[in-house]
Amino acid sequence: MDFLTHAFSMILLGGHMDIYLVCFGVIGTVLPDMDILMQRFSYTDSRLYIFSHGGITHSIAGSIILSVTGFITICLLQLAGILSLPAEPGFRIFGFGMILGGALLHVTLDYLACPGIPLLYPFSDKKYTLGIFPGPSIFLTIISVVFLVLLITGLITEFADTGGIYTWGIIFFTVIAFALIKKSFVAGRFRGHEAIPTFNPLHWILISDNGKEYTVSRYSITKGVYEESTYKKTDGVGEEDIKGLADDPEMKRLRYYSYLIIFERKDGKVRAYDPLRVSGLIFYPPKFRECEFIEEHKQQR
Repeated sequence: MDFLTHAFSMILLGGHMDIYLVCFGVIGTVLPDMDILMQRFSYTDSRLYIFSHGGITHSIAGSIILSVTGFITICLLQLAGILSLPAEPGFRIFGFGMILGGALLHVTLDYLACPGIPLLYPFSDKKYTLGIFPGPSIFLTIISVVFLVLLITGLITEFADTGGIYTWGIIFFTVIAFALIKKSFVAGRFRGHEAIPTFNPLHWILISDNGKEYTVSRYSITKGVYEESTYKKTDGVGEEDIKGLADDPEMKRLRYYSYLIIFERKDGKVRAYDPLRVSGLIFYPPKFRECEFIEEHKQQR
């Protein structure tokens, strides 16, 4: 989700708490998205793929480390006289709790969206998601931007104004509930399929796996299933070849970015790619959609 929605969700849950504590919580909610600043490293060095957006800072362990770092930074700024905050031990304890709670709230909300986040890193880089949103919710982003404009222009003067943050909260939870209902409906109708939402709220991508090939189709709530495609998992590539590539940094990065991987051999090359992103059926993440292995030489796109 976008950073405004994350921030407003913390303000909503903060209610009538001390304004300083609410600010601590807001800081916690935006900290995980600082990984945007680290993407250039993951883009240039495949070994650092976990430092991409939605990576290590969106894990439980990463959230805790970020919260501790953010809290220490605030304390140092207070000691330097740059910030003026209450010095009571109780306030600091609650302040750290709010930062940590905000960071974990961010992770919880991002868990709702595809392609998922590596919750258990460093134990595993597997992505987890409830899969009810295709990524940032465009509707929630628009609502959050409108709400911010109303705050800036003074049309909403208090966070607790019943015409303000609570109205936003009602819309926020309504959108989530509606997305959950849609997910339950599609998952129930197509058991055994992975259902991926799209930015069109009425359209889904369905994936089935029979062990040897993937079948990818599109589903519209109004017109049913259409545009079905089948992809063999491997074409001229053996299990030993795949195992031999498993520890390659480019292969790890490709797997991390992808929804599914197809392997094929052609003209002396082994090509690994994500058919969903290569075909344009899903455009996010846009980078590292395929990789070619030519003996010791690798080409990424």
